[in-house]
Amino acid sequence: MATQNKTSDGPHGIWEQLQFRMLFVMVFTWFLFAAVLKSLTLQRGSSTESCWQEARRAAYSLTPYAFMRI
Repeated sequence: MATQNKTSDGPHGIWEQLQFRMLFVMVFTWFLFAAVLKSLTLQRGSSTESCWQEARRAAYSLTPYAFMRI
């Protein structure tokens, strides 16, 4: 029994993966910048996450909505 991986979706699947990664990098950079600014202005409160973790979590929670089909 053969298993399919994500890259075997044809040209559209590969293109969507590339779009997701590019969008993720842009969104992640934005959130990382915002997290660093929050850290520098001491407005983080009692957050135990690092700036990197906070930006990664926020980017992963937002980016998939760009690819939703209604």
